[in-house]
Amino acid sequence: MCFFWNGIFGHIFPVLCGVRQGSVLSPILFSIYIDDLIKRLRQSGYGVHIGSLLVGSILYADDIALLSSSCRGLQKMLDICADFGHEKPVVNYRR
Repeated sequence: MCFFWNGIFGHIFPVLCGVRQGSVLSPILFSIYIDDLIKRLRQSGYGVHIGSLLVGSILYADDIALLSSSCRGLQKMLDICADFGHEKPVVNYRR
């Protein structure tokens, strides 16, 4: 893998984990992996109320947007995401 920016290729580096983007299974595997995080964020109660609906995170493809009405709430949500990332194992693979 390498980055290409402004007509210049960066240094080549290996990618040893993750799901290949564009794969048929990518959305399904991401949904399975991220489901526990969504539950934790929902249970925390942090987010923004839109009418009677609590919205704390919006997910699309492999992007996550966190919404909060305060800096403290947003920090708590980031802490939940960080804890989740440290707890959940990532499967490594080599080609």
